[in-house]
Amino acid sequence: MKINHVYDPWHHLQVEDFLSPDRFDDIKKLAMIEYDHFKKVGSNTFYTTHKEYSSRRKYVRYVEEDIVPETNQFFSMLPEHRGFTGELKKIIHWAITPKNFRYPTHIDNKSRINTCTYYIYPEHEVGTVLQDNPSCNDDGDHNPADQESTRQIEVEWKPNKLFVHNSIPNKTWHSYMSHEERIVLSIFFVQPDLIIDSRYPMYLLDVDPKYYENIL
Repeated sequence: MKINHVYDPWHHLQVEDFLSPDRFDDIKKLAMIEYDHFKKVGSNTFYTTHKEYSSRRKYVRYVEEDIVPETNQFFSMLPEHRGFTGELKKIIHWAITPKNFRYPTHIDNKSRINTCTYYIYPEHEVGTVLQDNPSCNDDGDHNPADQESTRQIEVEWKPNKLFVHNSIPNKTWHSYMSHEERIVLSIFFVQPDLIIDSRYPMYLLDVDPKYYENIL
């Protein structure tokens, strides 16, 4: 595992060779099970909060146990965050985007304090694209940026690579896309009372307070 602090266009982590080869093989086997299910049922998530998302569909399934506890350590390595109160929980879901998919420039919703995006499959794709963007219209729920970015920097795609960031309002703008079908694990530390109701079923997993209690 190699942990890289990167500050352009804003502070985040890029973790190369995140899991051991054996652990990654285990995760990839699980990913292929999800991929088989995706091929049978197709996309199951439809964005309706903002009109711009109405045609953007992907496959999402939340998991019932913490299959990547190794991500917990990274929150404390990023001192900048949006702030939180109370106990944090962890949420993990598979995300499979179809061919020719694009999600607009946005900031993660206000419940998500820390986000880890784990690149799994295929061998070559487009990684998350970080935006140097002057927009100030972040509404706390993935609102698309209302201005053009001055620069775009890709967190290069590589299987078994982890991209980690803490959401900061009107700063941590980013987007993602896929040319072909693309599988990631999305992992979040969340403040439960800020989760938007009625989005889709999810599992709130316990987090040892040692990973966040000294951060505020």
